[in-house]
Amino acid sequence: MQPRARNEVVTPEAVPLALDVAGLGSRMIALLVDLLIQAPVIFGMTVALATVGQDNTALAIAWLVVTFAVLWGYFPVFEGVWRGQTPGKRSQSLRVVRTDGQPVTFANVLVRNLLRFIDFIPGNYGVGVIAVALTRRSQRLGDLAAGTMVVREPKVATPAPLEVTPVPSQVEAARTLDLAGLGDREYAVIRAFLHRRSTLAQDARAHLASQIASPLRARVGPGAGQALSDEVFLETLIVAYRDRYVGSGTPTRPDLGI
Repeated sequence: MQPRARNEVVTPEAVPLALDVAGLGSRMIALLVDLLIQAPVIFGMTVALATVGQDNTALAIAWLVVTFAVLWGYFPVFEGVWRGQTPGKRSQSLRVVRTDGQPVTFANVLVRNLLRFIDFIPGNYGVGVIAVALTRRSQRLGDLAAGTMVVREPKVATPAPLEVTPVPSQVEAARTLDLAGLGDREYAVIRAFLHRRSTLAQDARAHLASQIASPLRARVGPGAGQALSDEVFLETLIVAYRDRYVGSGTPTRPDLGI
């Protein structure tokens, strides 16, 4: 049996990533959840067919179509639409990705699921379990053929809420700022400072506020917010950046606390 380890990959942008390869236990739980979703549909159609009678041609055809769609379409459809996840995988924070760490394509999803019937042999995923246990990346045969693997997604903590109640002068100043030069990274730095500023000594607080605010003043427009103190200026940037999402109807960014 191959030792379990985080899989190291390098993206096309030359960024190294350490992916947490999913183990057999979490994958089996995810599969059980998916089967529990599939089973009631097939069972209900079977009961209906048995109740009405197998000589009902229309219902028999419907049973065949639905059973085929559930057994063969469930996994590729969900993994294709949800970018490598099914309801079972989502419940366990698992996702199918390519072995280079990139998102799967529909071709990858189709190949790995077309070979599912081989992994299912002899009826309890025996072949698939053996393949997962013996391969370094915990890949079943379908994964090996498709160049995919199942990884555990890291849990990202939601940023603590940051309350900024702007005064009218800040709201007015926020409208004059050009946010083209302010990205997520800068927003996160400003937000982190404002969240921690009450824990800093006054001199360190003022110095840090100046270090953050000074290079940003020129980037958001000449003269914009120059009359504001460093901390008030940073608060105003927060207000303006949030308005970009909330005010414009663009989806909010919980990863940034917006």
